[in-house]
Amino acid sequence: MTRVTPTTLSSGVMAGLQSSLSRLQQTQEQLSSGRRLNRPSDSPVDTVAAMQLRAQQGQQEQLSRNIDDGLAWLNTADSALNQTSSSLNRVRQLLLAGSNATNGPAEREAMAAEVDQLRAGILQLANSQYGGRPVFAGTQDTAAAYDPATGAYLGNGATVDRTVSDDAASGRVPVSVPGSAAFTTLLADPSDPTGAGVLARVSAALRSGDTTSLGSALGDLDTAGEALRSTQSTVGARTNRLTAAQSSGALRADTVTSRLAAVEDIDLAKTITDLSLQQTAYQAALGAAAKVVQPSLMDFLR
Repeated sequence: MTRVTPTTLSSGVMAGLQSSLSRLQQTQEQLSSGRRLNRPSDSPVDTVAAMQLRAQQGQQEQLSRNIDDGLAWLNTADSALNQTSSSLNRVRQLLLAGSNATNGPAEREAMAAEVDQLRAGILQLANSQYGGRPVFAGTQDTAAAYDPATGAYLGNGATVDRTVSDDAASGRVPVSVPGSAAFTTLLADPSDPTGAGVLARVSAALRSGDTTSLGSALGDLDTAGEALRSTQSTVGARTNRLTAAQSSGALRADTVTSRLAAVEDIDLAKTITDLSLQQTAYQAALGAAAKVVQPSLMDFLR
């Protein structure tokens, strides 16, 4: 038979009370924080899982920022291209009107002046910026995609890319279009001896009234307009791709958040029930300990 001394009994009772109090304190901490994992020692296995999920969450947040930035690039380009397309339609109307013999030199001069103003507006659109960078300059570090004075292209043919998924093969998407593809020869034409672009030739043809020049300018304008529409289609396709990636990314983010909550967060109803049971158990243990532990000298003196 094992001999149990008052000291052994007291130590056992105190150890049991400390253990019960520790569990009660942990449950109270979980209830107040709303988290089941407050430190790695709470559950090393779940802590590893939570760290992996948080890494995935951070990666998805970065991809979401990349997509938002890419959409902003594409929306800026699309707005400029749409306005340019509207301006080209007006230029074509003026060119056709100028080809009509009923319009004299004064009328054609007014039309040419309007074409000059439209060219200035298109040049401004071609130098549209996002985040302080010209959207049609490619990757070239320049203040403007086109020279404001001559209309010469100052950018390059490269594209600005954004990573929108973790797929190494297809995760990067171009979010810009070079101005050389979008505006082709509208503002400046290297093949022209004078360097004048299509719009400048349209203006000159209207002023001259030469039928041959007007017909040639119309053909060049239609070719440039077709290139512009092709670029608009490219921008639209890339916008649709990023929008789809944004939707799928949001679904993945929701899944990761749900899994993280399942690992880290408490079951509120269960935790409240556990806290109530542990409080009852602790109070019962205190009552039992008061009866079992040997009275002190002060108890004898009462």
